[in-house]
Amino acid sequence: MKYVKMLGLLAVAAAALMAFAGTASAQLTSPKGTPFTGTITGTSTDSHLTGSVTIACKHSVVSGSISKGATTGAISTLDFTGCEPDTVVVLKKGHLTIDRVAANHGTVTSTGAEVTVLTHRTIFGFPVTTHCIYATNNTHIGTFTGSPNDTSHATIDINGSIPRIATDGTCGEDPAIWTGTYTITSPKPLYLS
Repeated sequence: MKYVKMLGLLAVAAAALMAFAGTASAQLTSPKGTPFTGTITGTSTDSHLTGSVTIACKHSVVSGSISKGATTGAISTLDFTGCEPDTVVVLKKGHLTIDRVAANHGTVTSTGAEVTVLTHRTIFGFPVTTHCIYATNNTHIGTFTGSPNDTSHATIDINGSIPRIATDGTCGEDPAIWTGTYTITSPKPLYLS
């Protein structure tokens, strides 16, 4: 159960990484002061989805492109690997939005991301698989912190609650809690003004 919820959260985190933009008055810049246009890529080595079971994935990559002055971005790549013995599959990548709350800081929201989680366990000697799907709809999933200087990476800290779509009855009613930190590997630096 925790694994299933964790996977849903991972999908949301990935969606959050691709939003890198804020309200109409906010913009992502790289270098500082120059509106950024292009692909933003983030990676994580510590993503967890926690529900009735905890799923830990060793690696996750999220990327997507934004236009100059954009406040939201569609995710083009969202992968989770090293989640054994469980399986996390991204069904829909969704969009991310960053809303500026202070200088170089913002909140990250995901819409339209959908992740399916298959947890594989052995109970009383019998293999049991639980299938759960988690989806975002204007769901707050974390915070964005811009690069502290020109030689540092921006980050997205994921700590969000991802709602479950009706699937396997053993998934439970509670949402999955998704946690992890994504380092924005490209561009470097990345600021939110």
